[in-house]
Amino acid sequence: MNSKQAAVTAMMSALAIAVAYSRGLAVSSLPGVFELMTVMIFIAGFCFGASVGVSVGIISLSIYMIVPYPFAHPAAWLYTISPVLLLVMAALGALFGFVGSLSSKFLKPAGWGRFSLSLAIIGFALTLTYDLVSSLGFALAYPAFSDPIQAIYLTFVPLYYPWPPIIHTVTNTIIFAVLAPPIIQGIRRLPETLNTGEPKQRTVPA
Repeated sequence: MNSKQAAVTAMMSALAIAVAYSRGLAVSSLPGVFELMTVMIFIAGFCFGASVGVSVGIISLSIYMIVPYPFAHPAAWLYTISPVLLLVMAALGALFGFVGSLSSKFLKPAGWGRFSLSLAIIGFALTLTYDLVSSLGFALAYPAFSDPIQAIYLTFVPLYYPWPPIIHTVTNTIIFAVLAPPIIQGIRRLPETLNTGEPKQRTVPA
């Protein structure tokens, strides 16, 4: 990772953490319903390459899990984070960044609508994976609270809130479709000096 990539990684990690702490991951009245951290990690990978995206995912989710916003996720109730759950969440963060980079190599949309639809499908698949794996990670990290089968079940059934955790998959799909395209386009229009040294990604047609 060169100096430009390191600078972009720090900037995007700070941005991802900022949107999480600013209630992106836990709106006070709607905890767990929507978040903006994972889409920022995906965008980091899409616009700046795998090394930046993966690093942003690991850094931002690790920091957020170690110092969580109150009641944003189950671990916040436990005051300490299990190394097992921390590793699982860091890996999920890396996944969003890596898939973002991979997506920029094969996404060749003919228009804005098709690009939004493509990102919605990717966002749905990634977030469904996130919700299921994070639930399993919680069960493995804290077996006194849940077991793997119950963790999967409770991902689709509301228990602690009026809605099941899987609602996050639905809202994140919308976020990927609506917010990611203009943010990606905006970053692509930034000065060339922000190029991180990775092979230049294809510009998404407006």
